[in-house]
Amino acid sequence: MLIFILTAAALVAAFAIYLFLLAPRGGARRRFAPFLAQVYAHRGEYDNVRIPENSMAAFRRAVKRGVGIELDVHLTADGEVIVFHDGTLTRMCGDDRRVEDMRASEITAMTLLGTGERIPTLKEVLALVGGRVPLIVELKGETGNTALADAAMPILENYGGAYCVESFNPLLVARYRKLAPHVMRGVLTTKFRRDGEKRGLLGYALQFMLLNFLARPDFVAARHVYGGSLPVRLCRKLGAATFAWTVKTKEEYSACRRYFDAFICENLGDLLKK
Repeated sequence: MLIFILTAAALVAAFAIYLFLLAPRGGARRRFAPFLAQVYAHRGEYDNVRIPENSMAAFRRAVKRGVGIELDVHLTADGEVIVFHDGTLTRMCGDDRRVEDMRASEITAMTLLGTGERIPTLKEVLALVGGRVPLIVELKGETGNTALADAAMPILENYGGAYCVESFNPLLVARYRKLAPHVMRGVLTTKFRRDGEKRGLLGYALQFMLLNFLARPDFVAARHVYGGSLPVRLCRKLGAATFAWTVKTKEEYSACRRYFDAFICENLGDLLKK
């Protein structure tokens, strides 16, 4: 009996510690209300044929449709914040160099997928959107270097429209929390091994959101098929808003609506068609 009691007590204590590590900022869902019940265009509304992802044309198209925009930002070697997803230019520009090793003038001269569209700066995108739709700004980076947060914060603070920030890297979110605690912030999560990514123990820590205590997020953005996972459901119970990524079909949208408050989507023409 004593062993049973001690085991039960240890399990309760372990679960309490997990809840502490996982917990979002208090009152997150109430403060996050302007961003909820929204559809966001993933990397703008693009097709990667005529209109590349994270391009001015893709953002212009999303604004015209009246949907929110999710976009990605990197820091260049000379400290400029540019809007681009990958760590290298290989896929989008046919150049194997890393974004962080290049100057902004080199990067913004590149064309995307052979179109006339070029890689924009964050300042250019914000000027284009002009507060007409809400923005989700993903901070890209997998190391302990949080300089991107320091560079992006003053640019975004001078922007008059609604925006929030998110990242897979809790250190970047934690840094933004320190710099601008009033800004809505979120952590991205997925099941890395199931998605074919091997990140070792760090992957499990991010999957179970064990580092949330650093960021105290207002929302959790999870791959749409994992809305029913225990960490996501617990975060929602504790008051966090939940975002689904990346929803591509009406069937996916219908299946995940019970778990999520907002949706980062592609193929918007088909998805929103009645």
